[in-house]
Amino acid sequence: MFARFCRGLLGAAISLWIISGCTHVTPLPQRGLSGHSLSTARRVITTVDLLKLRQSNPALSDSRCVEILARLNREDPVYIRKAIKLHKPLIVPKDFSSYVDWSPLPRNIPQLGGFPRFILVVKNIPYLGWYAKGRLVDSTYVCIGKKTSWTKAGFYQVDRKDPVHWSTYPDAYGDPAVMPDALHIYARVWIHLGDVVGPYCSHGCINVPMGYSGKLWDWAPVGTPVLVTRSLKDLHRDLRSVLQKERSRKSGSRKKRAIMREARKEPAKTTRGE
Repeated sequence: MFARFCRGLLGAAISLWIISGCTHVTPLPQRGLSGHSLSTARRVITTVDLLKLRQSNPALSDSRCVEILARLNREDPVYIRKAIKLHKPLIVPKDFSSYVDWSPLPRNIPQLGGFPRFILVVKNIPYLGWYAKGRLVDSTYVCIGKKTSWTKAGFYQVDRKDPVHWSTYPDAYGDPAVMPDALHIYARVWIHLGDVVGPYCSHGCINVPMGYSGKLWDWAPVGTPVLVTRSLKDLHRDLRSVLQKERSRKSGSRKKRAIMREARKEPAKTTRGE
């Protein structure tokens, strides 16, 4: 209950905390269903344009269109609405319908078939997806460290969960920043609900937007593997390393269990000489 309250509190304060210094944004991969146009253009879009979209296709509600724009521009909806109001150019799809279920991440990763649950973070986009036996469950844009070294690529796991964690960094008022839906992966880096004003805006944590952080927190138990890769081009190489580590770990576990079974066995009985 308290975690849900903090989510609402953070949402109310979201417009008061704007972090600057975002670095160059890598264009998003265009992955979609066959026959669907994923062309985009950087231009101004107005509230009148959104109204026309809804009239032409009832599935394209105002909130749905803003969500699509948020995913493409990697900014929270509150900033998208502000940009629309101020007539600032945004990345806009030529066909919104093609982006209703769009994600830049692979929908199926066969190498992850042996993992019941797996979290993937791609730094140069940046996007986060969670997979069940190699199939994409859901994905979202995220914010990572403003400096490349602040969110390190590597293979981790969720080793702790907090419904509400308090950061060592201050918020806009100088108080410890609240981090709801927090999943710890290494050092001081957590995956948690946070303000996403652009793709590179954190002190190293992976900020997940509202509406996704709670679903991910509920879905991922302690022990869930997490791969932070530099790019989709590096993904298969990194997965080979992950699978090798998993094979070594399982082999070591089997050997350990075999040794323990042998240790539990009673010593062989010997017959006394006559």
